[in-house]
Amino acid sequence: MGLRKSFLALLGREEAETTDTSDAVLEHIRLAMLSAIEVHCDTQDIAVYKPIRYARDLSALWFMRPHLMQAIAASRSEAIAIEVLHQITDLFKGHLASANASRFGSL
Repeated sequence: MGLRKSFLALLGREEAETTDTSDAVLEHIRLAMLSAIEVHCDTQDIAVYKPIRYARDLSALWFMRPHLMQAIAASRSEAIAIEVLHQITDLFKGHLASANASRFGSL
């Protein structure tokens, strides 16, 4: 099992964490993303809101980040959108392998 886990980590995939921990992280990130929509978007953008609200895992939320950035940039500015995305990306670190290599981490 250790070898398989190491191999998956090299590929950038992670094995499922314990259900309680991963569910708590998923909900925390989901609420942060939904809050960003409420705070920074003029209207509740359903095209962005619904997929975030009903995402089943961290990967789904991870891939919704560009859509969230686009919605915020359209309502506010690109600078604000980048700042919000930077904060949200930080929430993924340590929970999703691809978060550690995100270009938003260096902005």
